[in-house]
Amino acid sequence: MYFDNFAVFPLSMQSKLLTPAARERAGTLDAYAGVRAVLRNTDADSLLDRLLYADIKTYLHELLMKQDQMSMATSLESRVPFLDHKLVEFTCSLPERLKLRGGTTKYILRESMKNILPPAILSRSKMGFPVPIASWFRGAYRSVIDEYVLSERALSRRLFNADFVRDLVGRHNSGAENHDERLWALVNFEIWQRQFLDRETTKTPPVPQLEMVQTS
Repeated sequence: MYFDNFAVFPLSMQSKLLTPAARERAGTLDAYAGVRAVLRNTDADSLLDRLLYADIKTYLHELLMKQDQMSMATSLESRVPFLDHKLVEFTCSLPERLKLRGGTTKYILRESMKNILPPAILSRSKMGFPVPIASWFRGAYRSVIDEYVLSERALSRRLFNADFVRDLVGRHNSGAENHDERLWALVNFEIWQRQFLDRETTKTPPVPQLEMVQTS
């Protein structure tokens, strides 16, 4: 469950996504070998601390790299004050009951801010910075899916099960399920193949005209 949490396509879905030929070429390749190695190398005693260590060495490392690249690409100066090494070392030494407390996330931070932030903020669920790509793939950017996921050219590579891919797109377009990350991965993989294997210049899809809603 921990490994699959960070996978765009969990192992159970990979077996359906890949064609028999692609699975044979992949052989016994372990997609989670890197994380397994990190877990073996830590001297943490508890499972929770081992997983937190793996987060720091894998997911957080990648996340910060992307955050740094994207912020600098748009001339933004980004800071991560909670990652000061002294603060990280202190929080790592805290007992587990303060790191994981039932369904309450960021328990220490919420408690420390009780007299500073309003209850509406303290009780609010975690909010990221998502892009509405799920709705774009159902509407304004549907042509991107048609070209880079469903086209004969993309499916003719015989890497992905065509029926599974079509079903995935259909379930996403119905609105009943959200597979935006999986479709985004398939789109980027096909673009990568066209650029680096087919040696062609891929044109950037036109930016859709999105309706701007003004709020008071």
